Amino acid sequence: MSNNFNFFEWMRNGVKSAVLLGVSDAVEEIGMPTEAEGSENNMLGFLQNAKTQKISNSSSSTSGTRGGSRKRLGRSLKDIEPSSK
Repeated sequence: MSNNFNFFEWMRNGVKSAVLLGVSDAVEEIGMPTEAEGSENNMLGFLQNAKTQKISNSSSSTSGTRGGSRKRLGRSLKDIEPSSK
């Protein structure tokens, strides 16, 4: 027997089994999704719609930051420096 204990491998295996058991329980509870005709077209339309919304949101953004709607978490150096009069 090996006396080497790898905490991260143990954690990874625990998370993996928990996810698999959760998916299994969800499938038992709600059942498998039905394959509707045209589901591929619906998914393609959804993805294209999401892409166009993302493009329109980024083009309407006026600030130079990524996304434009991100909240600043702190002060910049310009905010900290005393203003010269």
